[in-house]
This record gives sequence, C-alpha cells and structure tokens, in this order.
Amino acid sequence: MTKDVTFAPRRNTVSPIVGGLFGLVYPTILVGAALSVGFRQGGDMGEFAAALAASVMFLVAAPTAWVMSFSFIDVTRFAILVFGVATSFPIWFLLGSGLARGTARWATWTLRYGVVCISWTAFNLLVFAVVASLAS
Repeated sequence: MTKDVTFAPRRNTVSPIVGGLFGLVYPTILVGAALSVGFRQGGDMGEFAAALAASVMFLVAAPTAWVMSFSFIDVTRFAILVFGVATSFPIWFLLGSGLARGTARWATWTLRYGVVCISWTAFNLLVFAVVASLAS
C-alpha cells in the first residue's frame, strides 16, 4: 500500500494580479452607480434621496474621500471623485491580491471577497448611523 505524499508546496491557482483586478469590481460598481445619479439636475425629494444614497455608495467604495472634508480644503466634486478613486482603488486592489495569495481556489476567493464587501458595507452603514444619531 503506497501513498503519494509530497511535501512540495501546493501551487496557488489564484493569481494575485487577477485577484487584485477582480478586487476592483465592487468599488467600480458602486462608483458607477454613484456617478449615474444626475448631480447637476434639479428635482424633487426622490432625486435628492438618490443623490444622498449615491454619496453614501461613493464613500463606501472610496473611503479615502473623507480627507477632502476638511474645511480648509476647497475642492470641486471632480477633485473629490478623482482623489477618492486614485487613493482607494489601490487599497481594494491590494485587498483582492492579498485574498488571492492565501487562497487556492476561485470559489474560496469569491466567498471571502463577498464576506469582506458585505462586512465593509455594514460597518460603514453602522458608522453613518452613529454619526447621524450624534449629529441630531
């Protein structure tokens, strides 16, 4: 009775580069949804609520955009979008890449990435709720 036992390291089938690129899917969807709302159009309360929801989605996707909220920084919406995307997307890329380094199968990577995205969104909504309750 023989057993094929090997002590060679297992080959990682999940590429860190591809995992990092797939890590950009969630923030890209959120930023795209946030930008699809017409910010320059006047409208009723429904459009105001949509713009507010879009702002929350953008802050979940680009958490570094908070840096632009200091009162001594006078910036435009475009500058906030560019800064948020340019500084947050590398973080999401590193997250996807880091998950890929410790994973041997894409199914496991997808599950872990989904858990991270849901946890991150829930954490942000909790923080927004706490800040809103403190502000009122």
